[in-house]
Amino acid sequence: MIKQEPDKKLIEKIILLFNEKKYLEALDLSDNIIHEYPDSILINNISGVIHTELKNYNLAKNLFIKVTNLNPKYNDGYYNLANIYNKLGEEDNAIKNYEKVIELDKSYYKAYNNLGNIFRKRNLNKKALEYYILTLNINPNYIRGFYNLAGVLQHFILNEKNKYINRFFLYLLEKKIIVRPNAIATNIINGLFLNTNLKDSFSLIENNNYPKNLNKIIEGLNKNKLLLQFMKVCPIPNYYFEKNFIKIRNEILNEIYNLNFKKIYLKFLISLSSQCFINEYVYYETDDEEFKVNKINERIKNNINKKEINDLEILILSCYSPLYSFDWCKKINPSNELKEIFILQYRNHNKEKKYIQKIKSISEINDKISIKVKNQYEENPYPRWTNLGLSIEPRITKEVIEDINLNVDLKKLNFSKNAEILIAGCGTGQHAITTASKYKNAEIFALDLSFNSLAYAKRKAKELNCDNIKFIQGDLLDLRKFDRKFDIIESVGVLHHMADPLLGWECLTDCLKKDALMLIGLYSEKARENIANIREKINSLRIKTTKKNIINFRKDIFENNTAKWDSIKYSPDFYSTSGVRDLLFHVQEHRFTIKKIRSHMNKLGLFFLGFEDTYVLDRFKRKYNQTNDLYNLDKWEEFEKNNSRIFSGMYQFWCKKID
Repeated sequence: MIKQEPDKKLIEKIILLFNEKKYLEALDLSDNIIHEYPDSILINNISGVIHTELKNYNLAKNLFIKVTNLNPKYNDGYYNLANIYNKLGEEDNAIKNYEKVIELDKSYYKAYNNLGNIFRKRNLNKKALEYYILTLNINPNYIRGFYNLAGVLQHFILNEKNKYINRFFLYLLEKKIIVRPNAIATNIINGLFLNTNLKDSFSLIENNNYPKNLNKIIEGLNKNKLLLQFMKVCPIPNYYFEKNFIKIRNEILNEIYNLNFKKIYLKFLISLSSQCFINEYVYYETDDEEFKVNKINERIKNNINKKEINDLEILILSCYSPLYSFDWCKKINPSNELKEIFILQYRNHNKEKKYIQKIKSISEINDKISIKVKNQYEENPYPRWTNLGLSIEPRITKEVIEDINLNVDLKKLNFSKNAEILIAGCGTGQHAITTASKYKNAEIFALDLSFNSLAYAKRKAKELNCDNIKFIQGDLLDLRKFDRKFDIIESVGVLHHMADPLLGWECLTDCLKKDALMLIGLYSEKARENIANIREKINSLRIKTTKKNIINFRKDIFENNTAKWDSIKYSPDFYSTSGVRDLLFHVQEHRFTIKKIRSHMNKLGLFFLGFEDTYVLDRFKRKYNQTNDLYNLDKWEEFEKNNSRIFSGMYQFWCKKID
């Protein structure tokens, strides 16, 4: 009998070369072996995988077809063939082969995952969601499956019961690095209403017997793990939740004020305290609440040396003001139950104060508007965040840029081996840390006006073990003093808050290396029309920017039936104090049109490379399907006229200096 397969050692040698990314050596060896063993399933399959890495897709396809013909039950062969069809854009053939894999092995979770990817690409998000859930039910530890699930949830509205989804929501919220909670908040809210008894608990608050129902309500809420975790990581963007939380907070305050310390309050209060802290105490409070909070505060001050303070007293106060605002807090040795809240509201604050001392400045800020903007973000660092969507693994610069599909010849770009990237206006670090997770061997420079924002960013970077970022305080108008050029500059949501955005953009352009790229994010005039109207109303009423005024004005909007203002109630920013201030009370705001952006780029000698947001791009491609349309600003201008809210998340686009 003729031996069909080579010795195990030869196969291991090819695999070793492949794992070391010595693809050409691995290919030479596999080709030599195939001459001797032309019908070897393993060698033909490995050879196909090597050709896939070398992007020789048609050669790989022929090898995988040969493999499946040699063994019609070899599921790895069908899986690899499906992947090649996918890369070649032959999606129907890819689907057939993934289905064949599943027919042979119903536990082959990667086949389900890749089917989900195809359906997601086709905007069949409901079907994609089903396949991602199947993937994760088979392998609950498949991290890429969770990334894909999080991705589809950002563009799909859950509207029916699903017995699995809440478990996966909880995982996403607990993992901290897969997705920003506010990006999937609407679906978590829907999951809570569809798949738990939350509505029943909330309905008891509206019952005539409330507050007699309080204990029953709290018992029900304490069993809802997803709700409690959601409250800890994201300002919940829903006024129905807010109204009910305000009522519960008030009633528990009454109980604790009257020395009724019930243990069942503890678990829920920890989550409510977290929610109030991360939304920066945006909830409206009455004079009666303020009076009782002050009385409990005095009670703690009087009892602190006697050690007669109940944990619930501390917790309820932390639902109205951060622990670091109470002088007595430094004298408290927190119990195990309170440690979580002490870290969140006291120790983290102290860490940030220490970090401020170590942050270097490039210059003193002199521009009047920059000083005002700095003061705003010193008072209200924006945004406060807990979880973030980071890349699974960093990649070399060109690979990252290639995925964005820009109108640029990558072969002509010469990025530094250790790319230097500037995040101009990094705020509290979300953008800088996300970027740092994408690029391999990159050095990130994160600049911002606000020391408090930078300290927050630095603390979060340390928490996430992100050590390739240098945080610097200063005005981007003074970047020339930094005396450094960059391979990539990213500045999103910054220029439109300057006195002269064009001048700021010019400073950024001057800091680009040859062949460098720049990502810019600017407010859209059309998309922010409703916000502009509200800002005009605030200015006409001469409302001063104080926390109390922000909260009162926000309350008026909720109670106002003006239809043109309704959309603002769905903005995640409307559910935190710094968010509302940034959204409606910002000291400086410019808005742009595509025509104005084009004019600015012409003045600066910049070339438009394409927009960034994949959701916006997918919507655009449904109408304009020629490749060059993506880079035609006339087409984009036409598209925005017919889709006025499409850039509600800003124009985010790439550009570079004209060669």
